[in-house]
Amino acid sequence: MKDRYLVGSLASGFAALTAGVLTSALNAEQLGVVAGVLGFGAALCAAGIAGGLQHATNELDARTDERDHLRSELDSLLAIFSDDPTGSAQDTLAFAPPLGPEATVDPGSGLLDQQFFRVLVQQRVAAARRHLQPLAVVLFEIDGLDRDDTQACDESVGMLGSTVVRTLRESDAACRVGSTMAAAILEDTAEAGAVWATERIRGILHQSETPAGFTISAGIACYPTHALSAAELIDRAGSALETARAHGRDRLEIATSDEATRPLD
Repeated sequence: MKDRYLVGSLASGFAALTAGVLTSALNAEQLGVVAGVLGFGAALCAAGIAGGLQHATNELDARTDERDHLRSELDSLLAIFSDDPTGSAQDTLAFAPPLGPEATVDPGSGLLDQQFFRVLVQQRVAAARRHLQPLAVVLFEIDGLDRDDTQACDESVGMLGSTVVRTLRESDAACRVGSTMAAAILEDTAEAGAVWATERIRGILHQSETPAGFTISAGIACYPTHALSAAELIDRAGSALETARAHGRDRLEIATSDEATRPLD
């Protein structure tokens, strides 16, 4: 579309210039009118180009804002593990007493909250290590939400969370980990099972009576395939989610052990 506007603008401008020169040379008033019309056409095409460029700039700014916000939320999520960067406390946390119910539920979405997620994911990684079982973490982000609209974010994350809870097994867990993000911890689940569960959640949301344009992106990381500690597992899942969002919306990415990610579409 922008190329057509550019060609039209150049063609109209050149034709207007030619008509103007002929008008001056031949003293033909009719050609002057033609030159004016062609000049107006060139202006319209130029306006179209400017509008297209502004739209592209607005989209780029929106994507940049979304990327920066996602990075901020992932940094905040990783920060809750910063008191144990080496993962040495995982076995101790595996025996930590559960938090009280009033401290574990996010009131906006009804999901377990971020602080409980910190304890839970480290407990599950420690248990997976002891029992030599796989473990998967899936980070979800709802695409395109206005993060200043707290009520809409709460309702959307709650809608996602209820779908996750209904879809997963009782042994799995779902937590809210950001204003537009949720996480699922899947026990005894390797990469293929995590992909299947995530795609099932996306499929259910696609078929549900959700608001128009309601989609999610997801990043998956598995122990021990992609990471050996809780913090590293969250970091890899977060990197996969960032890659998914960098390629658009409604996508799923899987982490790899070499810190790259590979798409699944």
